[in-house]
Amino acid sequence: MNQNEFNTRLRAEVNDFKSDFRNDSSAFLIWFLRYMFCLDEDVAIDSVCDGSNDKGIDGIWVDDESEEIYIFQSKFSPYNNRYEGDSEIREFAGVRSWFDSEDDVSSLLASLANKELKNLIINLDIEEKVANEYKAILVYVTNKIFDRNAKEYLKANRDLETYDVKQVLQSYTYISEAEVVNSPKILNLLEISTIKYNNVSGNKTIVLALPAKEILKLDGIQDHTLFSRNVRYWAGTTRVNKEIKKTLEKEEEHSKFFLYHNGITIICSEFNLDEGLKQITLNNYSVINGCQSILSFYRNKSVLTDDILVLTKIIEVTPHSRLIQDITYYTNNQNAINLKDLKSNDRVQIGLKSRFEEVFGGDVLYRIKRGESPEGYKTVIDMDFAAQLIEAFFLRAPYNTHLKSKMFSGRYTKIFSRRITPQRIYLAYLIYKIIEDNIKELDNVQTRHYGLAKFAILRFFREILGNDKFGGEIIENPNDYVTGRNLEIFDRSIKKLFKLVALDINAYVAEYIKKEEGFFDYKNLFKNQEFVDNMNIEISKAHKKDLVRHSEDSLKEIFEHFRNS
Repeated sequence: MNQNEFNTRLRAEVNDFKSDFRNDSSAFLIWFLRYMFCLDEDVAIDSVCDGSNDKGIDGIWVDDESEEIYIFQSKFSPYNNRYEGDSEIREFAGVRSWFDSEDDVSSLLASLANKELKNLIINLDIEEKVANEYKAILVYVTNKIFDRNAKEYLKANRDLETYDVKQVLQSYTYISEAEVVNSPKILNLLEISTIKYNNVSGNKTIVLALPAKEILKLDGIQDHTLFSRNVRYWAGTTRVNKEIKKTLEKEEEHSKFFLYHNGITIICSEFNLDEGLKQITLNNYSVINGCQSILSFYRNKSVLTDDILVLTKIIEVTPHSRLIQDITYYTNNQNAINLKDLKSNDRVQIGLKSRFEEVFGGDVLYRIKRGESPEGYKTVIDMDFAAQLIEAFFLRAPYNTHLKSKMFSGRYTKIFSRRITPQRIYLAYLIYKIIEDNIKELDNVQTRHYGLAKFAILRFFREILGNDKFGGEIIENPNDYVTGRNLEIFDRSIKKLFKLVALDINAYVAEYIKKEEGFFDYKNLFKNQEFVDNMNIEISKAHKKDLVRHSEDSLKEIFEHFRNS
């Protein structure tokens, strides 16, 4: 992908994060956190300060594992290929003084900085973390190109982490929806010492040292098709990836990389080693373990040398062999893997996927692994999104929906219980989509655009339907309302009901903002159980009062009206 193609793609992707109350630079920073730091979208949004008077701080994110506080500033130009000098970067460097000590953070909280920034600092416990000697890291990102002045300043001030558009492109990867068939690739070897092994099944295997620079010749790194069989893709700024980056940046450590690193695993339909030419040719290849390492090489390719050798296992295997699944599982299971990734091979998820196909045929894809192509399907429900729907609707805990790691660890069996069926998941999905598609019925712009707010409203609908005999029956047995003719009638009924409920939500939010003298801390309020529970009670109570005056607004009456019309 060249620079012009990337600029076009970048603007389209940043535009997806824009809204009526969010400027270009904020949307760009959310994009950067989402795709470069690999944070969940809700976490990326929560890390950004949207308000004015932010003291030069556009966002804060804390990595508790490495005990680091990241402070961000972003600049987004409406024009491509513009240059950035050193003045903005120099000003941002002064932000560090706010995080030198606990007293400095206290001074920032006592300043005239906007409430959103202050709340972010309080909710992240920045005072305490600075007192506990967390390291503050300043990150400056722009879609401009650093000019000579900027480069000279940054060369003399290496305590800033900076990205111009060229550096962003160098690190940028994306997920292609379809797996590509790659062409044969010849890799040059510096060392021909090998271990050759044929197992009882006849799968030819070789273990050798490949230069990291040669590995980057493989097709499908930037669009991730090389890793289509992996249980996960780029995991972001994890401790391991940071350590790899540090090693790559120290040229004196390059010759020891082979000793430090666990290695990668490549499967292919065929490989041929030519010891005389010191070359190996791979046909129809895929990396099933080592995605993080290869993407780390890709993101830091400017510092790679010929001294970086990687222990590489190459296995000949037929494309649809069960052995591929076993190799993938065992090679990845030896290291720390995100539990959500491993659940993609869980029997519960495989069973749900199979039952979705039985109930909905080719209309609905229940996607349990990223990168699975949605081609040919009308609707796609990702596994983690399904967990959020269940948490918000059936377990009535929308304030937990941003805690995805917990949903696939301690809460997993509770969320994906035996009572959860494809029909129930699809019921919650239908109501959520109606909320999302008609969200402009809400007056407050922050509520309209915040993900957790939509899950809170989904919970309100669970309460309203549960209080209605007809609605309760649908929750218990939704099959007749998520398929067939009743599906369209149910869809129209929920749309009508949402218009009525939206009036109560608008009134509640307006009253709350009035009490708070115009400030609405939506990012934290919708994570707060007490706030969401109280709002749920009040919305449910208001709807019950409305039904006393207008019984025709009950779900049963609305449904019957549309069925008879």
